[in-house]
Amino acid sequence: MIVVDATIWVYNCDVKAPEYKNVHQWLEWKNGEGVLDLEEILVNTVIVMEVVHNLRRRAQLPTELVYDYVLKMLALRNVATAPFDRDLLHASMHVFERYYKYGIGGRDTTILATMLRRNVDTIATHDKKILQIIDFRRIDSTHHPPRIFDVGQPQNKPKMVLVPCRGFESGAAAGI
Repeated sequence: MIVVDATIWVYNCDVKAPEYKNVHQWLEWKNGEGVLDLEEILVNTVIVMEVVHNLRRRAQLPTELVYDYVLKMLALRNVATAPFDRDLLHASMHVFERYYKYGIGGRDTTILATMLRRNVDTIATHDKKILQIIDFRRIDSTHHPPRIFDVGQPQNKPKMVLVPCRGFESGAAAGI
């Protein structure tokens, strides 16, 4: 199982984002070879709201497109959504203190707490602060090939591993 952070979902939907091409290829590559076809995906409700926020406020995409995208994302057969409840809030407070030195904020701590509670060790993100935390396997799919950092591996030494996505798709409209 892998957590896909809000930044990755946002880049996948926003065809005008410079990161779109690489992220879209990694997530949705043709012939069932994208991560969405190969992995179980976990998001929490905070990630979902961050996707909505960034697509509406920052990318300024139309309401219908954003909500359609998010509803399709949540309806994927292999996407599980963890609710932000009191237990996750409590765990997030502890995670905040544990990773305070990395400068992460409340949203990031809810993601890491979700990962710890669900025993998920891999996150796909472009968040520079999360990428610094070596307690998790991290994938930055904004690069081609994606930069992969194993547990314990510093961010400045990416493991260059080819993932199933091999080519580039030409600017198709975003849609899962």
